[in-house]
Amino acid sequence: MHGLRFLTLIFTLMMSTVAFAQPRTISKIVDKSTISQDDETKIEKYAVGWAEQLQSTDAEALEQARTKLIGPFEPDVRMTPYARSLYGKYLKQGFVPLLSKDNENEMAAVNALQILALLGTEQASGLLLKHADISTENRATLRLWASVGLGTTFLTGALPENRVERYAKLLSNFTNKESDWFVLARQFDSLASLQSIPNQDRIQQDALEILSFQLQTSSLVNLLNSINASNETDLRAQALPFILPSLLLQLIEPSVPDQVKTETFETIVPPLITFVEYAATNHSDEEDTFLHGAYGGGAHSASLLINRGLDSYGGEKVIDLWNSGNYLAILELVETWKASQ
Repeated sequence: MHGLRFLTLIFTLMMSTVAFAQPRTISKIVDKSTISQDDETKIEKYAVGWAEQLQSTDAEALEQARTKLIGPFEPDVRMTPYARSLYGKYLKQGFVPLLSKDNENEMAAVNALQILALLGTEQASGLLLKHADISTENRATLRLWASVGLGTTFLTGALPENRVERYAKLLSNFTNKESDWFVLARQFDSLASLQSIPNQDRIQQDALEILSFQLQTSSLVNLLNSINASNETDLRAQALPFILPSLLLQLIEPSVPDQVKTETFETIVPPLITFVEYAATNHSDEEDTFLHGAYGGGAHSASLLINRGLDSYGGEKVIDLWNSGNYLAILELVETWKASQ
């Protein structure tokens, strides 16, 4: 009995040692521009130690690890750029096994991507780009959160403008390859976020706004052309009821220059008209209720952009015509739009 108690005591002490192996906080370290080797070691133990705990399947332990890893990003901590770089270096080290293709714990991987997004650094962006690209990441859940994370990274305002431009162009290229509609929708959201990056002067803001519309426009045209050329039901059409209303809201914003609006509408209206015609002709009898609604919602959202671009208003709403089965009236609208171009 005494031996058992002794072993229990030893085990308890060992677990306590593991629990306190990483510092409980590094907030008084990461607010410094000069960091000693001892303090860097503390940052390493903190990042790697809590990263390992993200693998836990215990909800309380997982939440504790997530809270600890996010803690240094709190505004009142005032993390310096140098400390951010060091913290990112060791977060990346701790997250490598979590993001590995061999790791079946997707919850841990998702948490890792969400935390990386808060870094706003080039090293974090590299990992997010890798996992947002269907060519290098076959797990849709990870592509989803990596794509969301790139938007979060842009919005930290920590990346230099030339890097934002480079990463946004890469993300735009990913939309041309992406097969899952829900990932596509969030990739477009991240491209739209370029218009809201903080800490930019007026010239930078204008340049990023133009870039945002250019990339969304080219990505949308490629997507529409691909859907319109499909001989079968294209599941990516489910993204359009999310992408198109978002773009419309951006374009009616008074602060957007008229030239940007004009150029965007001139580019997107023709493939949008083609999509409405394609949807009404080929997918009016879609058996899947959700897909039928997606094509109808996409056609309706497209019609709102078309009417805005052609200064054509009035008449019955496409969504009402679609729901009532009056596809012939939709095709008549298409002919009217074609004549107005």
